Amino acid sequence: MDFRKPKFLFPIVSLALAVYYTFPFLLNLHNWGIRDWDLFTCIAAIPASSVLDYGQFPFWNPYMGGGNILFHHPEVGVLTPFFLLYLLFGSVVGLKLQVLICYFLGFWGSQKLFNKLGMSLVVSIVSSVAYFGSVHFALHFAEGHIPFTHYAFLPWFLYFVLRAGRNRIFKRESQVKTSKVSKDGFVEHSHRMLSIFWAGVMLALMILGNGAAIPLMYTMLFSFMLIGLRSVQNRTIYEFQNLVLATLTGFGLAAVKMLPMIVYLVQNEWAGNPNESIPLSALTSIFFGLKHSLFAHNFPEQYWAWHEYGAYLSPFLVVSAVYVLVRCFRASIIWVILAVFSLLLGLGDFGFLSPWSLLAKLPGFSSARCTGRAFQFVILSVAVLGGFGFDWLRHSFEKTRFRKVSATVLWLAMAVVVCTNLVFAWPILARAHTWPACDVHRSPVFRNVVDEESLAYENFLANRGSLITPWLSAYYPSRGMVGPDSVVYSEFVSKGEAEIIHRKYTPNVITYEFNGIKPGQMVIGMGYDPGWKASDNRTLYAVDGLITFDFDKGNQIVVLTYQSPYFYYGLFLSLASLVFLAVIGIKKRKLTMIKT
Repeated sequence: MDFRKPKFLFPIVSLALAVYYTFPFLLNLHNWGIRDWDLFTCIAAIPASSVLDYGQFPFWNPYMGGGNILFHHPEVGVLTPFFLLYLLFGSVVGLKLQVLICYFLGFWGSQKLFNKLGMSLVVSIVSSVAYFGSVHFALHFAEGHIPFTHYAFLPWFLYFVLRAGRNRIFKRESQVKTSKVSKDGFVEHSHRMLSIFWAGVMLALMILGNGAAIPLMYTMLFSFMLIGLRSVQNRTIYEFQNLVLATLTGFGLAAVKMLPMIVYLVQNEWAGNPNESIPLSALTSIFFGLKHSLFAHNFPEQYWAWHEYGAYLSPFLVVSAVYVLVRCFRASIIWVILAVFSLLLGLGDFGFLSPWSLLAKLPGFSSARCTGRAFQFVILSVAVLGGFGFDWLRHSFEKTRFRKVSATVLWLAMAVVVCTNLVFAWPILARAHTWPACDVHRSPVFRNVVDEESLAYENFLANRGSLITPWLSAYYPSRGMVGPDSVVYSEFVSKGEAEIIHRKYTPNVITYEFNGIKPGQMVIGMGYDPGWKASDNRTLYAVDGLITFDFDKGNQIVVLTYQSPYFYYGLFLSLASLVFLAVIGIKKRKLTMIKT
């Protein structure tokens, strides 16, 4: 067993790196996180509670903003392997394990992608640390941006697309029996289909998890640019065909979430920040500055916290990238274009022809903000160029009289690239979980509350809904009925007269028993969405964004249930995609077994 082979070396090194990067999290395993950790810990705990405590599929989130969507929110993961972590270990520990696993997958996938592009084994590892081990990801993970963990699937997606290789033309099955077709040809075609399938699985995992917003949009943009440029350079479209097939496969497998999500976002478009920009003077601090922490303030125009800007590049990596550009500019032009485009995109709105302004006119990107998130692709492009540069330098030094000294200098330069990112990451990640867990009593009765500050997770544990919550894309603003002294009402009879006998709130089901004294109208203190239905088919509608219905005279029981609209249509498409791919796979396997 040769542990120097990629089959063994890459996962072993990736696991070691993942443990190092997440060790500050594991040291504070049960501590609560700062900033957005409160938000994402809460929206990981809510679906787990829906299943474990109420036996309900997690369609609705009653705990945030007076009620909002849950399953088909782009940043909520339910039908994902990571959801098992929330069920088994709780959201506090489960999310930390998710970061550990995603660091592992991100390093491993990056190493395989870079090796596939032509880098040597050691240089692939160095470049993976330069990219996925960068302060960009450390800052976002420490901030609590759980959706960014799903960038771990980006290198895997690209790896499998490139691994699919060139398509070979085959005859129909009836003709194959009488034709002599090479065994290698069948193996190649089967290999291609399998690679496209796995690329689709990687994309589906991103969508079904927390990555269906920013990670998905940027993954699609970067992937189509990269493969498109490669297709132009190589004067063939086979890689582009593989990309399209892999994308369709991923969308098909994830249709159960993607269909209701898209319908919701089309009907409830949320505003982005098309006029945001970053001055050129800030680039020195962003890419070469040494002050990287969640609380850093590095330039006067800094609007967001530093996690939206930090993207450190080692000077040794940049020098290596410049060297390879000088040696073989034509071969490197694709990555130069990607790096320049990503840099311009990250600068935001600097004119009507800026990439950010142009993309802001497209669906999805019209809701985007924080332009600095594009800088990760500058890091990725420079990591690729720098990796190629290290390999070129290594080969060049082998032909010189001073090859031993030169090789030593090169190894030291690569070590500096790795160690710099390791040193930067530790204090960043060590600041993420400094709050000991609170002992919270859970009330048997659900109610909404108004706090002076956001306490989303603590309120959830107490079975309280937070009307003051962290801002989350695609969520409605807070909806509720607040009276004097910040008392939040569970219902309000706006017309007529009624006596409430009993009420019960659970995540997807609200039950009311009341006596209608005079016919009228009742407003329930829960946000309205078209997915809400009444068991007796009475009409539900929205008043001030809250569920409202009319009632008659007499004793009545009204049961309101919620289900994500178009859920079953999406489920049908996902199952149909699975069946279709299975049939194609079986058919191709039969073809490979035909003897010539």
